[in-house]
Amino acid sequence: VEEKRYALIDKQLSYCQELVTLKYRYSDISAIKKSSGFARSYSLVKYSGVIRAGIADVTDVSYNVSIDGKKIFLTIPEAEILGNEIVKQEVFDENSSIFKPITTKEVFEEIKKSQDETCEDLIAEGLLDEARNYAINILTQFMHSIGFEEVIIK
Repeated sequence: VEEKRYALIDKQLSYCQELVTLKYRYSDISAIKKSSGFARSYSLVKYSGVIRAGIADVTDVSYNVSIDGKKIFLTIPEAEILGNEIVKQEVFDENSSIFKPITTKEVFEEIKKSQDETCEDLIAEGLLDEARNYAINILTQFMHSIGFEEVIIK
């Protein structure tokens, strides 16, 4: 019976693979300005993105079951950023000088910089802690559903 339970735990954990526990949608506006003498260019770009956080590989979760089979002790990896993608972007105000044009590369670099800053800010505000707490809740509920009375997570 216990071997079947271990097999069930392993099987269910392997189904998860990546466990996204938190999705955060954000939007921002980036202003890109260039000037040289009288030549001035600017571009305002609005974009939306999604940051996904959670456990990158659930098969890295390790566990031990108490002798009486009522408790399970889990060790789970730290939550991490699993993705930070731009899902929409639009240029909604633009003035370009032929002497100092703004390139597409510069627009993408500015968006990437802003994207990274948003991610860093969210991490500083506790995004990864929140994602880990959700992972703990999900795994705890799962272990209770397969019959464990007590779930202890490190």
